[in-house]
Amino acid sequence: MKSVAHKVEKRPTKPSCHLKGKKKANYSTYIYRVLKQLFVGSSGHCKLMGIVDCSVGDLFQRVALEASRSSPYNKRRSLTGREIQSAVQLLHPGELGTHDVSEGDEICSRVHQLKLRACFEM
Repeated sequence: MKSVAHKVEKRPTKPSCHLKGKKKANYSTYIYRVLKQLFVGSSGHCKLMGIVDCSVGDLFQRVALEASRSSPYNKRRSLTGREIQSAVQLLHPGELGTHDVSEGDEICSRVHQLKLRACFEM
């Protein structure tokens, strides 16, 4: 009896990690959590999540760009909270900007208190 040699086909190799492009920031998980808190019992629609995710990313880029423009005027290389606040107030008109800044301050103070509490509990 003759033995028949089978050709084994090689699977194509996956591209290595350094060849892949950068991942885009995706805020859909956070948007889903907020919508779940606001509208209890409703499911998230995929198209809605995509639109809101895109608009949040665009808003984040605009705030970062505006804050980076104001950084050289203060003769600093790094962004501080003050530059972020002024960028938000410039991008959002009137009462909306002041409301956004006050909400941001409240959240930052809450996070700071939680960090201090965690340090003292150790």
